[in-house]
Amino acid sequence: MQIPFSFHYAPTLRTDLPRTLARSGRGAIVLVVAACILAVLVIAVVISMQGGNGNGQTIMLQTVERGDFEAFVTEPGDISSSSNVEIRCRVRSRGYSGTAILKICDEGTVVQPDDFLVQFDDSVLQQDLLAQKIVVTNDKAALIQAQSNLENAKRKLREYEQGLFALERDMISIELFVAEEMHQRSVTYLEYSRRLHDRGYITTTQLNADQFAVEKAKKDLDSVKRKLNVYDMFTRDKMVGEYGAEIKKQEANVEAATYRLELSEQKLAEIQEQIGFCMVLAPAPGQVVYANERERNDAAKVIEEGALIRENQLIIQLPDLSKMQVDVKVNESHVNRVKKGQPARIILDADPGNVLEGTVDDVDPYPFPIRWHGAPMEYGTVVTINNPPPTIRPGLRAKVKIVFESLPDVLQVPLASIMEKGDRHYCLVQEQNGWQLRQVVIGSNNNSQVVIHQGLSEGEQVAMTPFEFIKRSDLPELDPSEAVAEQQPDRSADSNAVVKRSSSL
Repeated sequence: MQIPFSFHYAPTLRTDLPRTLARSGRGAIVLVVAACILAVLVIAVVISMQGGNGNGQTIMLQTVERGDFEAFVTEPGDISSSSNVEIRCRVRSRGYSGTAILKICDEGTVVQPDDFLVQFDDSVLQQDLLAQKIVVTNDKAALIQAQSNLENAKRKLREYEQGLFALERDMISIELFVAEEMHQRSVTYLEYSRRLHDRGYITTTQLNADQFAVEKAKKDLDSVKRKLNVYDMFTRDKMVGEYGAEIKKQEANVEAATYRLELSEQKLAEIQEQIGFCMVLAPAPGQVVYANERERNDAAKVIEEGALIRENQLIIQLPDLSKMQVDVKVNESHVNRVKKGQPARIILDADPGNVLEGTVDDVDPYPFPIRWHGAPMEYGTVVTINNPPPTIRPGLRAKVKIVFESLPDVLQVPLASIMEKGDRHYCLVQEQNGWQLRQVVIGSNNNSQVVIHQGLSEGEQVAMTPFEFIKRSDLPELDPSEAVAEQQPDRSADSNAVVKRSSSL
């Protein structure tokens, strides 16, 4: 940069001047005037050193430098462990909004297996347990009664088949025997009455009575025979069928009572299991970390004593501190440039002086749900911490710098120094005799620096605010005959070959 002029001012003051001025009463006024003059001179020197364009406007310059270039995205994230033992609530809500925490282990406590973690309220479950025990007892009594009725039904069938059937048949057989005897006697007595009637000893009426007795005895005999025949052919099968049906009925009652008992015992076991779930012990060693929801205005999901916890809600995590990661939400404008395996630098808010190295491990293919209108779309990204320090712990906040492009030893200028028109880019370059508008071929940028492939040389100086001195309409128009040739520029050519026009500003 050319400095238009230089100014040297080194006044020598008398050491006794303040005392002398004070004595004269004019010292304060003289000191103020001297300070104002000195300030004006300093401002003039600074303005002259910054340079100008001749119109009173200051030009900010930047030297074209060569160095390593990185394109990156920086996002905040939360420290977590990739290997967590999750402790979830296994107590059912049972018609309520959740189960209250009576007692919980302090966050940050280092626990060993079977150490206490959480105690849930089990008072309602204890009442349900007592009521269910009564139900189980009643179902056992009903099953015992049903089994007893079944055994009685089976005994009745055996009793009939092996005893009552033969006994009743014997009784009918006796009736048949008596009927045959009475019929035989009436026939014999009728023959005797006929001889007496023939001799005139009895009347015809008496003979007719004896004949009637024979017919009656014969009908009684036929009736008993039919009774025995019906009993042999039908009654036995009917009684066996009835007893068999009763047995099946009682078997069904026993089966139903068994199912009721099994169901009530299963419910009793579930209540006992739920009571067991109310006391949570550590399944593995680790450090207690509460699974608090970090979404805005979601105070109802804070893990603390008295909080209502729904079934299967995450309560505590026991992380493996040797396997740590950062959970990052990458904006949709950068997600296509972030890939698995890219390096990352991690700065903890709790320890900003210690930069950790990491690697992108995973990028979600779909964004998080949008929670309010106009919210940005963000994609979950996991960055693994390569060598986590012993002081790291889950829940810390961090800033993650994901490097998605790295170029060694390239020319770079600030992005603000680039002017764009169509497919061409320009810089305002300072030369000995003035300023030159020069076309450049740019590469990647990281929102602050841009890579220069052609058009500039190391050590040259470019204007940081070029549009203060040139209008966009003054930039050269793209020649259609050159458009095809400039689509793939020759980056191996000399950087000065791309200079098309120059103008003194």
